[in-house]
Amino acid sequence: MHDFFGGELVVGEVHLGGEQHGHHWWNRLPSGIEIDLTREQFQRGQVVSGARAVPRPEGRPPRRAEEYELLRGRVWQALGRTPA
Repeated sequence: MHDFFGGELVVGEVHLGGEQHGHHWWNRLPSGIEIDLTREQFQRGQVVSGARAVPRPEGRPPRRAEEYELLRGRVWQALGRTPA
């Protein structure tokens, strides 16, 4: 979403049973509306907390680049546009 609409990149910690299980990223638009296209990935009981805006890293993500490109392509398709 950040590629298309700008805003802030937001990251929070994923917790289950008091233990941290990673991080989750989403986008906050300039209007303040938060868009999270992957929130449904969490299992019951997982909680995302400690949300904070962070600078966007340069280039493509070093981890999960394939998933990033797949999601990016799907967003382009949903918008009825051709990927750049």
